[in-house]
Amino acid sequence: MITTFGEIMLRIQPAESGERIRQAALFRITPGGSESNVAIALSNLGLHTTFVTALPNNELAQSIMEHLWQFGVDTQYIIQEGERLGLYFTETGIGPRNSFVVYDRAESAFSRATPEMFPLHEMMHKSSWFHFSGISPAVSESVTEILMQATAEPPCPYSVDLNYREKLWQWVEHDKDAIRNVMTELCENATMIAGNETDFQNIFGLKSAASNKADAFADIAQQCFNLFPKTKFITISDRTAISATTNHWGGFLFVRDNPVFGFCGKEYTIDHILDRVGTGDSFVAGIIYGLVDNKQQDYQQVIDFAVALSALNHTTVGDASRFSVADVLKTIESSGSGRIVR
Repeated sequence: MITTFGEIMLRIQPAESGERIRQAALFRITPGGSESNVAIALSNLGLHTTFVTALPNNELAQSIMEHLWQFGVDTQYIIQEGERLGLYFTETGIGPRNSFVVYDRAESAFSRATPEMFPLHEMMHKSSWFHFSGISPAVSESVTEILMQATAEPPCPYSVDLNYREKLWQWVEHDKDAIRNVMTELCENATMIAGNETDFQNIFGLKSAASNKADAFADIAQQCFNLFPKTKFITISDRTAISATTNHWGGFLFVRDNPVFGFCGKEYTIDHILDRVGTGDSFVAGIIYGLVDNKQQDYQQVIDFAVALSALNHTTVGDASRFSVADVLKTIESSGSGRIVR
């Protein structure tokens, strides 16, 4: 059982492509959240996944539960206690116009969750892998304490997607040193740490002067391994944005004490991005899938699978990945040509 822990919210965006939030009269409402995205992606790949969160007991929360059940995600550890469900509004960028997010999640049921609400010992011992992102400890001090207890003496491997969100971390008043201290403690026993280049720099101050991208990422990964001696894997997603709708997308996997240190995934040029939200989550899900379930794969196949899965997620609307193993393998086989499958 792979367990992910985090907040799932309602995502609200203009129903018409190209509309701005302040001009839209109709909105599309769907559930979304980093760790739930990972759980859904892994469930679609055929793994048993459990998502853990706190929700209020109302009709909005029921729609969240039904969304998770649709994908076969186990909800046995979800508690329903609290007054409100978190929301976030997103405006999808087009061409030179950036996408952006407005959060409305203060005092949500999840942000008020405490360690006593969850059977942490049982949950962790039943899990073969545990995953959370840096978004969760940013939400509140009490959520941070849940994660501190869960990862202090972990009975199973766990991964952390750094997912630095500048707009969050209000409970430490956005203090960079405090954020670094919290994330350092939470990553101390991590089996895998994931993020993009700026995540590693913003949280841990890790950067490289190397001009070559592969060398720079390898340098950052080695610095991170030095900082966290127990960590076995570092994975870094790689996005070059030509515009909001055209990106080059790839990724790297670095393995401690392996004869080959770094593995670069096949890069995809995505020239008509429908939705970027959640693509990093599917990248992390692809790595977890390769490490947990597909031990017959070598590390090059693991990173190629993760990059292809997350490239596909750019082509659908909504946070969650809706792709199977067969979908990903077809994409790898065709090199992302997009030809009709007959």
